[in-house]
Amino acid sequence: MASNPPVPAGGTTASPVVAPASPVVAPASPVVAPASPARPALPRLERSDLRAAFWRYFWSFQISWNYERMQALGFAYAMEPVLRKLFPKSEDYEAALKRHLVFFNTNPVIGAPLIIGSAIAMEEAGAPASAEGVKVALMGPLAGVGDTIVWALYNSIIFTIGASMALSQNILGPIFVIVMVAVPYTLVRWWQFFWAYEQGKALATSLGSGALERVTEGATILGLIVIGGFIPSIVHLVTVADYRQDVTVAGKTVTQTVAVQQQLDTILPFMLPIILTGFVYWLLKRYNLNPLWAIAIVFVFGILGGWLGWFAPTLPAPPA
Repeated sequence: MASNPPVPAGGTTASPVVAPASPVVAPASPVVAPASPARPALPRLERSDLRAAFWRYFWSFQISWNYERMQALGFAYAMEPVLRKLFPKSEDYEAALKRHLVFFNTNPVIGAPLIIGSAIAMEEAGAPASAEGVKVALMGPLAGVGDTIVWALYNSIIFTIGASMALSQNILGPIFVIVMVAVPYTLVRWWQFFWAYEQGKALATSLGSGALERVTEGATILGLIVIGGFIPSIVHLVTVADYRQDVTVAGKTVTQTVAVQQQLDTILPFMLPIILTGFVYWLLKRYNLNPLWAIAIVFVFGILGGWLGWFAPTLPAPPA
């Protein structure tokens, strides 16, 4: 039989005490990520590069307009000399050129040079995503501002003055229009382009939508006031109608004739041209009428009124 182990005094069996093993942790070696190659600095643009881009935009921006991408080809053509210098490698140059071949459309006078100048600054700073973002963010608001100021207001005022001078057989009429379109358009475009280039990324912030709306509203009010002042000199409409009634004076019957136009002039001079202009404006706004239809309505109305003897270009000369 197996013998039991000796029992020490006290009557309990001693259990062996084992110290817990402390884990030995090796010092962690630092993990160093492989260094990414530094992006090479882009070449700096010279003033001649900027001038080349500006004159490309100035002479050819609208020539390549199309229904698919509208002004995209003109935008890319203006950017091309800048991109060729900033991206010497052919694959980088092609990728940059493709970025600026996407849909683009804004006002070519107020808007396009500003966005092009800003896009050039961002491409030079190595922020192509910002360049694309500014194009998308600003082309819509600036189109609204530019179309209102240039086409609806400035051109209307300048061509109205020129037409008024031409109707007076003044040769300065067309010369005035050419000068007042060519010179201001060039100066405004030049200033926008280089100002936007200097502003760079701050452009989108500095041109908040609230400011653009206030500029548009103010320019619209000013333009409408000026255009309204030209109504009497541009719209010629007088009536030769008269009102006759028999009155008895000192026992004699006398036919009294009252010229309607003279009575209207005492109430409000040039009332009929103002009413006709307001009527045409109401047609355009109320029924969203095509301007050609409005012209046709006025044309027919004038022929019928002249045929019926209601209206004449000027009042007949009083008898000598």
